Amino acid sequence: MKHCIQSLFYNIEQTARICRAGVENYFDEHAEGRISFDEFIILETVYCYPEICQRDLAKLILKGTSHTSKFLAVLEEKGFIERPVDTKGNRIVKKIVITDRGMEAYKFAFKIAGAYAKEIENTIGSREAKDCEIFLNKIKETVQKSGNINFE
Repeated sequence: MKHCIQSLFYNIEQTARICRAGVENYFDEHAEGRISFDEFIILETVYCYPEICQRDLAKLILKGTSHTSKFLAVLEEKGFIERPVDTKGNRIVKKIVITDRGMEAYKFAFKIAGAYAKEIENTIGSREAKDCEIFLNKIKETVQKSGNINFE
């Protein structure tokens, strides 16, 4: 039997941490302090899901709601989003709306993220990258189905 530190799941976790550090470093080098990788991920998620509320956003970005709230406060302070009050079902929620300034930042960061992804894909090969993506999604779906996963 393999040791835990030699397992597939530990290898995936190590790889995820290394990839995250790599993309954060790339953003630090190329984003000129305008936007962080986490801020980009939030803007991208809101861009893709314009009706999303904070609670659902937290689930998608794999952060707790209080951590997400702090990120949203920073984005609002930077003028990247607005938070008008709305209702969702029977609940009062603050919507998340990307401002024009936020869209500029998002498009700027999207180019940076795309350049980094292309750099990695060119290094490992596009077919291998696609195969890896399919494999990782299969693992993610299997693990999500097998247990109650909560990021609060």
